[in-house]
Amino acid sequence: MRYGRRSRDIIPSEDSESDIMEVINDNVIVASKKDTEDNADDMAETVKYAPPGTICEVHNLYQSKRDDNGRTSWTKKKPDDLPSTGEDPESAQYALIVRHVKCYDGRKPLQIHSIVVQSERLKKVLGEVLDGYPGVTMTLERVEFRSPFKPFVHRWERFASARDQELDSVTKSHVDLLYTTLEEELRDTIARKNDLVLNGVVTHDLLWTIFEPEDEIFSMVGGRPRAFRFKSGETNCRTGAFDLEAQYIDFDGEDFGFRDKDFEVVPFGGTMPITALPVFPLRHHSDQISIRDALIARGAVWETYKGYHFKYYEGLAVGRYMRREFKFNIKSRIIIDAEAFNTFNPDESVSVYPTCGKELTDDERLLAAPTLRGYSLKEKRWLEFNLDSVKEIVWDAQAFDSLVLPQDQQDLKTLILAFANAQSKQADSFDDVVQGKGRGIIMQLSGPPGVGKTLTAESVAEVMKVPLYVMSAGDLGTSASRVEEALKDILRMVPKWGAVLLLDEADVFMEARNSTDLWRNELVSIFLRMLEYYEGILFLTTNRAGNIDPAFESRIHVSIVYPDLDMTSRRHIWQQFLTRTAGTEQFSDEQLETLAGVSLNGRQIKNVLKTAHLLAWSQEKPLAYEHLQTVLKLREATLHTANGV
Repeated sequence: MRYGRRSRDIIPSEDSESDIMEVINDNVIVASKKDTEDNADDMAETVKYAPPGTICEVHNLYQSKRDDNGRTSWTKKKPDDLPSTGEDPESAQYALIVRHVKCYDGRKPLQIHSIVVQSERLKKVLGEVLDGYPGVTMTLERVEFRSPFKPFVHRWERFASARDQELDSVTKSHVDLLYTTLEEELRDTIARKNDLVLNGVVTHDLLWTIFEPEDEIFSMVGGRPRAFRFKSGETNCRTGAFDLEAQYIDFDGEDFGFRDKDFEVVPFGGTMPITALPVFPLRHHSDQISIRDALIARGAVWETYKGYHFKYYEGLAVGRYMRREFKFNIKSRIIIDAEAFNTFNPDESVSVYPTCGKELTDDERLLAAPTLRGYSLKEKRWLEFNLDSVKEIVWDAQAFDSLVLPQDQQDLKTLILAFANAQSKQADSFDDVVQGKGRGIIMQLSGPPGVGKTLTAESVAEVMKVPLYVMSAGDLGTSASRVEEALKDILRMVPKWGAVLLLDEADVFMEARNSTDLWRNELVSIFLRMLEYYEGILFLTTNRAGNIDPAFESRIHVSIVYPDLDMTSRRHIWQQFLTRTAGTEQFSDEQLETLAGVSLNGRQIKNVLKTAHLLAWSQEKPLAYEHLQTVLKLREATLHTANGV
């Protein structure tokens, strides 16, 4: 059944004089009304309606007046107290529509609420005056400005200059009309602003007048000078503070782009020097040219750090966890890599929008954040680093010479370096049957503590000038799933950086599997599987070479067993450490022989030297043989006590 527009005829029914029939487009709706005692309203009504949504008409409802509780409802009755409309075809004739509201500041009875510009000639002139001003589109049919008329306050001089242009008489009259209207309304605000700025101060209620959209603004953030691009500012109705929104340039690992930064100027009484504000327009800085040049130069340096970089860092760095910020005093080597920061630290990942070009302009370098994101190798944390605290690494060219190996194993140094260099330069093009499998170089270093296993990996990384990533079983967790996840990340990161990976004390991952320890068997299986696809250089140190799972034999390319240090090796280590220690007296051959005769490993020799050096320093004397003897005697006495002798 089809329902069109309604046409209604009322036809009396034969049943009752009070009954009616409504005929709607050939569809009959029967309604009967009769008195009944059962109806609370003394009325019963049975109505047959058209199906929902089928009548092509608008059914209007109107909001009722508020009751005593402030509540309203909807009714079919149209209000009878509607005011007449202010804008109609008659008002459309005028160049401007100016709306007024009552003013309660005691200076005037009315103030302008808003202005609607309807003159096309005026719109064209304002299009040039307000060109680039955010939120203003002068090509619209209806353009409205509201008090306090920020665009005109910020561009008043330009607007005033537009009146002096060569304009036709009609256009000029329209421009003059708006100028006269606004000048009367804004005269006090503009005069106060100019007087304040002339004296280098500002009041809190007029802060908005000195911050213009797209302004370069200046602030000290974390003790460092920064520049931002001002976007907008409003007084917070809850706190009374002036809240600013600004932008700066950052890098997300792929693109340069903009990020937001919020500032707050808390309420203050009277006037305040503009440069004493926590953030202010850069043009008000007493040395704006030098500041601008310095920030652009810093931004140019920051720009060069996109991609991967291996550096030394000395200073404070910032880390975040559970939305809390933590500071770390770092004095170690770091890896700068924003892309890896986002990939492996997703909770603190950075995004930018809109993006910039591949190369920044000077105006963009000015806004660059002096922050670099990356990884601290010593702390094993993803952190944000201060650009000014990044330094070049001072490499130890003689690192490999410090490695003491038995006389019959001296050729192993050459072999180790050959393997490492071949891997780093991808000279080994051999691949497994399965693509990407078996392309790493794995070296096993076995022996008692303090004989040079860790130093071997450190020396290789130093000679190759690449990062050394040191991890132990404790860094990977205890559960099999956690170990697998951590290993997966590390084995992805390290080849990306071309780093040398050292798994120190790897016995827990390499110990032979058995039928009783299922947890350890699972760890060994996970580790074996991960090694198959590792594409970098890996050193495994172990103290129990005889208890290694047989499956590792086919995966290890070089295996070196370090014996206990003999007297010749200990003498060589003593000599090296003493040569490198500043403020040291000359030691005789006899003294060196005596020191070498004490059964110590390399780590113990280093600890004795460190303790003796502190003793000499406390006595304000150079390190001498007597200091070493004192420490060795104390050590021997401690061991005797510990052993119950």
